[in-house]
Amino acid sequence: NTRSGKTAIVQIGPSAGPCPGEAVAVSKTVASASLVSTDTNTFPYTYSFDIDYTIKIDNIGADDLTLKEFIDLLPTGFSYVSTSPSGDITDVPDQLHQESQVDRQRITWKFNPNIALASGMSKTLIFSTTATITKGDYWSDLLVDFGGGSFSEDRYSWPTALVSVRDVYNVTVTDDEGNNLVITAQVWIGDENGVVNTWNLE
Repeated sequence: NTRSGKTAIVQIGPSAGPCPGEAVAVSKTVASASLVSTDTNTFPYTYSFDIDYTIKIDNIGADDLTLKEFIDLLPTGFSYVSTSPSGDITDVPDQLHQESQVDRQRITWKFNPNIALASGMSKTLIFSTTATITKGDYWSDLLVDFGGGSFSEDRYSWPTALVSVRDVYNVTVTDDEGNNLVITAQVWIGDENGVVNTWNLE
């Protein structure tokens, strides 16, 4: 029971205008990612990252809105660290909870008082996480609750803010005598299958 709301706006005329009534665009993106360490003694390899996320709420409707709550379900292996002072919203979470059934941390921000979001305005929240993970694709799930009964249901961003981690192997092939290099290649492994990223035939 999820839906994107009003989306894919087509504007005819010289200047864009807001959608009639209540309409909002919700997004979560990876702001930055820094590799801290790689443990090649494990299989698959284990990586430690510092990753920053940005949550952005755009009021694309004609009506004013208020933000009541963010609920962000981080990917497996990720943990909240801090909220950045550089965003419009700088609140620390009200709750950090480990969802044992899916082994994912849930972050809850409850805004008291609610945050006003006038028509045409946007708000961002930037926060840092740390992650210790292996190869794979890692998605977040974000719910946004609006005050004043603006929407009948919370806005759900769908799985978003993809972080892809790949094991990288450099492969070389020599001739039958083992003297001359024949092929060099770089292979990326993300799941059970691999992708040849680059290759060179000598």
